[in-house]
Order: sequence, then structure tokens, then C-alpha cells
Amino acid sequence: MANAARVVSTPRPARPPAERQRFAGFARRWDFLAVPLLMLISLPLAWVSPHCVIAVRQPGSFDDHWVLDAVWKTTHGIYFGRDAAFLYGPLAHWMLGAPARLAGLSMASIYTSYSTLLLWCTFLCVWGTLLLLLPEQPAWKRFLAVLLLVVFWAPWDGRTAVGIFLFALFLRGWYAMTGGRVNPAAFGCGSALLTTAAFWYSADTGVYSVAAWFIAWAGVAWEGRRELQRFRAYAIAAAAFAASFVVLIPIVNALIAGPLDFRFWRLSLALVAVHRWNEPAALSPAGAMHLLLPFAIGSAVFLLRRFVPGDRSAVITARTGFLLGAFLFAVLSMQTGLVRSDYNHIVFGVFPMVFFAAAILFSFRSRIASAIAALAAVACSFAFAEPAAIFRPSSIHYRLARMRHPITSCPSGLGAVDGVCFPGDFAQTLDMGVAYLQQHSRENERVLIFPYQYMFAVAARREVASPVEQSFLANGAYLSQFDLAGMERAGAPVGLYFPDAGPGELTSPTLSLPIDGISNFTRTPDEWFWILRHYRADRELAPGILGLVRDDSRASRISMHEMPLAIASRSYPIAQRETAIDLGAPEWPAGGADFLRLRLKIRYNLLWKLRKPERLQLEIRRADGSRSLQPFVLEPNVATDLWFYPWNESDLPRYFDADESRWRSSYRPAITGLRLMVTPLDWFSQKPEAIAVESAEAVRFSAQP
Repeated sequence: MANAARVVSTPRPARPPAERQRFAGFARRWDFLAVPLLMLISLPLAWVSPHCVIAVRQPGSFDDHWVLDAVWKTTHGIYFGRDAAFLYGPLAHWMLGAPARLAGLSMASIYTSYSTLLLWCTFLCVWGTLLLLLPEQPAWKRFLAVLLLVVFWAPWDGRTAVGIFLFALFLRGWYAMTGGRVNPAAFGCGSALLTTAAFWYSADTGVYSVAAWFIAWAGVAWEGRRELQRFRAYAIAAAAFAASFVVLIPIVNALIAGPLDFRFWRLSLALVAVHRWNEPAALSPAGAMHLLLPFAIGSAVFLLRRFVPGDRSAVITARTGFLLGAFLFAVLSMQTGLVRSDYNHIVFGVFPMVFFAAAILFSFRSRIASAIAALAAVACSFAFAEPAAIFRPSSIHYRLARMRHPITSCPSGLGAVDGVCFPGDFAQTLDMGVAYLQQHSRENERVLIFPYQYMFAVAARREVASPVEQSFLANGAYLSQFDLAGMERAGAPVGLYFPDAGPGELTSPTLSLPIDGISNFTRTPDEWFWILRHYRADRELAPGILGLVRDDSRASRISMHEMPLAIASRSYPIAQRETAIDLGAPEWPAGGADFLRLRLKIRYNLLWKLRKPERLQLEIRRADGSRSLQPFVLEPNVATDLWFYPWNESDLPRYFDADESRWRSSYRPAITGLRLMVTPLDWFSQKPEAIAVESAEAVRFSAQP
């Protein structure tokens, strides 16, 4: 018994100090396990089951085309920011294409993996930002917050998450600098380097990172406004930030093209600027609820944290600088959803407010408050959002099933193209387009696609001639000229033309979708007329798809005749948000015309840069009593030529015929009246001050034999 007592009472050997330290470190930081867990759940099908085909039952969506083409471009030496232009920068495009390259480049691998690295970037940024904002909190809070934010709220492409991470990093940097732990000049230089990297990721992330730096500065400066000795450090940091940019800009230029070639920066800023006026969308009641409810709840959470006393010095989310700066940054970020008010952009817009509100909720130290905040965060996520598609149980179950039992052939009724199963009719059409492009071009030659059906070129293993990734972005003087210059250099020997779908054809997977109801011809007339002068129709491959071949002789044979319409050149003030401007009865030429051209300038005050333009439409009345409304976009405060095809747009492909007599086959009554309609898109759109009509012409084209 004595021996037994001795054994029971023997103390356990103490852990070595190094082991205790490692265990304590793991206990504080095990929340990082959320990142590999999410990565494991989101593994693309192309990695876990490389021989499995995928089914795309609704092909031809607008985003499908640019995703496929962007990956194709980046894997074949096309450099975004130099050779091509899109909102995503060279780093993000490399991340789009890397998973498909690893899995073996095909349309199937692109479809299933293009978002993988961007998603993983989001996971890392969400976790890293929470670590910056909640370092003193237990790991379970950050773990739960990462899961909720990523699964329910985060956009897939990383742009917003990178911006939030940089805001938190800059905020911590400002606090460290004012506390004497970081040298002001080093902080300014490092911030400039990170901001440059943000532009490398995407144009709008770069712009938001610059805003984040200044907003974080404003919040910290307001908090310490009574400590005048700080302002010298602020001035040094700002000067270092500006000076570093002066050095970094030519370095970036040299890496891309040449030290004095500012193409990367001009393209980035042009793409950001064109977003606000070129693609505004109305805010629906459902969209307003999804946008404004997080704003209201988030604002309440900010106020709650502001007036709850205690731990302000120990908890960064309780400090005045964070509360002011984070709120301003979140409100600024909501601009994306307020301007382009579709579901995806609303998700982009509300995420910073949701993120910062979550960080505040998980920042309370009391166990009771922590439990209540966690329950509130979970309840709000399930009540006001739904899991992202890749995290839905059905999606996870599908990928697991395909791991065990891969599908290697297309189900009945679907046809395979490059590892993707499309509906049979679409697959046949795609095959015909691919065969046509391959027949009339060599592997190293580019092909023309108008306006945006790049999938046909990717399936044919050809590069698209247009350097602006989404055709409707080739708007504004700089982007339009960049696109035309690229097509001119490409000298594509063959192309495919996809006319716009009519009112009853909007579900067609092959015809072009008028973006926001605006004809692709009216959006990008310069591109359309350039194609008209350099290509002629070869044959119709399928209903609505026209094969084009290069014919540069048309540039000298096609002439344009302008006929003034005797409409007064004057400025019309806009007194009401909903205004109709009668331009009068035009003197339509007796011999008829092909197109209508108006040169307009719409004047806005500076508030439009915080809001969005109103909806613009042209009402066309004809001699037979018919009328039509043709929407258009117009760059504010810039005189612009607007082109309209006043007849049935299904006739536009006829102009590529070599025989002019076939251009005009349908009856064309004279145009007897024109009215400009200015109406609000929603409560957020800004009323213009005036519209100036500078000229109006009927235009007829002719071709010499």
C-alpha cells in the first residue's frame, strides 16, 4: 500500500520551457486553422478529379467569356496593364490562370479553378486583418469570425479583402508611428510600396488602398489632435509616401514597358473612371434592403462600441481612430454597390461594413458579451445572407461524389467541347465557330470577336484581337483608342460577329446581350465602324453568327455622307429629375440614311462623382407612327458623338456584305421626331444641370464596287 501511495503521489514531469512556449503560441494562434480548412473545402474539381467533365447547362453568360479569355491570355504571354486592359491587374490575372495551368489548360480546368487562388487570397486577408484588429482576443473568436465572413459575406475575387487588409495594416502603422515604434519615413515608404502592389492586383484595389492610407491617417490624427508634436511625424510620413511614389512609378513603368511609358497607370485610372458613368444600374427594392440593412446594423454596432466604456487603449477596435476611419472607409466602399447596383456589386460594397461590424462584435472582453456577440453574428449571417456557392452543402457533396465516381462522358443531350458538356445545340454551334476560326487562321494569329463571345476563340486556341477585355469597357477616349490600336496591330485574318438579341431572344446563348439594354453598337460605335471598314461577310455559320474575313480594301471603298438634320444647337437646362427634351422635327433626307448621329454634352456638378448619372434615352418617332426608345450612356462633361441605328438591329450584319444593294432590305420610314428622355435610375442618381446639343446628322454609307 505504501508503494501504491508513493506511485499515485509522484508528480508529473514538468514540460520543457520550449514546449510550453510552443503550446502557448498555438493556443493563441490556432485560429489560422480556419484558412487551410477553407482551402480544403474549396479545392477545385479540376484538382480533386482531373478526368471529370463538367456540365454548363446555361452557357454563354457574359462573365464566362472574359474569364476564359483572361486565363488564356495570361497563359500565353499577354500582360495585363501593357498588352491588355481590365480592372484586374497582372498579379490577379496570374492568379486566375495558375490553377488551370497546374491542372492542364482546358476550358474545363478554367471553369472549375479560375477563382481558387483569388478565394485563397481572400481567406488569408480576412484572417490577417482579424489578427491585426483583434490580437488580444482568444483564438476561437477569430476562428468563428473567419468562417462566418468567408462563407456568408466575402466576395470571391479578393479585391475588397485586400483593401480591408491594407486599411488595417495602415491603421496599425499609424498607431505604431505615433507611439514611436516605427520610423515615419520607413512607414511612408513601406506604405507606398504596398499601395503599388495593390495596383498590381487590381486598379480599383489600388485606388481604395490610397484612400485607406489617408482615411486611416485622418482617424488617427483626429484621435490625437491635441498632441501637436505628432504632426511633424505625420508630415514626414506623408512626404516619404509621396516621394516613394515618384520613385516607384517609373520603376513599374520600366518593368512593364519603359521608364517613361505610363500605360499601366493610365489604363488603371481610365478603367476606374469609366465604371461610374459607363455601367450604372438601378437599385431594386431587394438590392436596397441588402445594401442598407448591413449599413444600418453596422452603424449601430459602431455607435455601440463608441459609447461602451473601458479598454480603449488595449483594444484597437474601441479606439476613436479606428471607429472613425473604419466607418468612413466602409461608407466609401459602398459606392461600388450604389453605382452598379446588381447583386454582385452590392456584395462588394457591403463587405467592409460587415467586416468591421464583425470585428467590433468580437472585440468585447466580457464572456457574456462575447457569447451574445457570437450568437448575434451567427444569427445575422444566416438571416441576411446565404453561403457562397462553393460552400453550399450541395456543392461540397457534388465535389466529394465526383472524387469517388468521376463523370468522364457527357450525359444525354449534352455535347463535349474541351472537357465541358454544353447543351447539344450550343455545342454544335461552338464546334462550327471553332472550325471556322481554325480553318481561316494559323495558331499564332489572332482572331476578331465582336462584341464579347471570347469563348469561341479560347475553344479554337486563338487569341482575341481586342485588348480591352470586356468590350463594353472600350468606352471613353483613351480606352477606345487603346482597343482600336490593338486590333489594328493584331491584323486578325478572320472574325465572328454576334448581333444583339431582340426582345424575345434574350435567353439565346449565342446572340449578344445588350448590356443594361444598351445596344453594343451604340456603346462602342468606333469599334463597330473600324470592323466595318476592315472586314466583310464570308458566310453565316449559324442563325445570328456571321463569319468575317479581313478585307482592308473596304477602308478606301466605303465612304460616309453626313446630312445635317436642322436641329438647333443649344443647351437645355434640366429643371426636374424626370425631363423630356423635344429636339423638334428633323429634316430627314428624302433618299434615306443608315444611322443617326448626335453630338451631346451633359453637364453635371461635382456631386455626380459621389453618386451616379441618370438614365438617358432617345425617343425616335417615325412617319409610320412607330416609336422606339434607345438607351445610351454619355460621359459627363465631355462632348461625345452618339450613334444610333434607328431601325431593326438584326439588319446591322448586312453592312458587312460586299454588295451594298443588300445593306438595306427592310422598309425604313422617315424619322419625324426626336426626344431626349432624362430619368432617375433610382434615388441615388444625380440630376444633371443641362444637356447641350451640339449637332445632329443623318449618316449614309456607300461602297464603291
